[in-house]
Amino acid sequence: MAAPQLNFLTLACADVERMGEFRRRLGWVESRKSEPAHRLFQGTNGIVVALYGAQNYEQHFGRRTEGFRGFTLGLNVASPDEVDRIYSTLHGVEDAELLAEPFASPPGFPGLRFRDPGGDIGDRAWKGRTSAPPDG
Repeated sequence: MAAPQLNFLTLACADVERMGEFRRRLGWVESRKSEPAHRLFQGTNGIVVALYGAQNYEQHFGRRTEGFRGFTLGLNVASPDEVDRIYSTLHGVEDAELLAEPFASPPGFPGLRFRDPGGDIGDRAWKGRTSAPPDG
């Protein structure tokens, strides 16, 4: 049996509209099926990233925590130059907290880290000679 493919990711947000605006400023394409209570963004590899109010989960899981939540949202980008381009873009995006200058990771590939308005940490990296197939 093949492992299931991750194709839908929901971020529990304190402020859905603020997070939606942040994603739009970074160039994410919002789905026409998006609505104010549930924003949807389609990734180029097919994954759907949904933004949904954290209050809808509190009864079952408790309140959102502050600080590191045990995961990062990582993207493997096309080139080292794209890491630098994204870093420059983030400088001009309100609510983006840059956590460090672009860096070379211990394996030697360039990357960057930032925190979005909801407190989630984003990793962007280029790892040479690797790629994801078109179907993810």
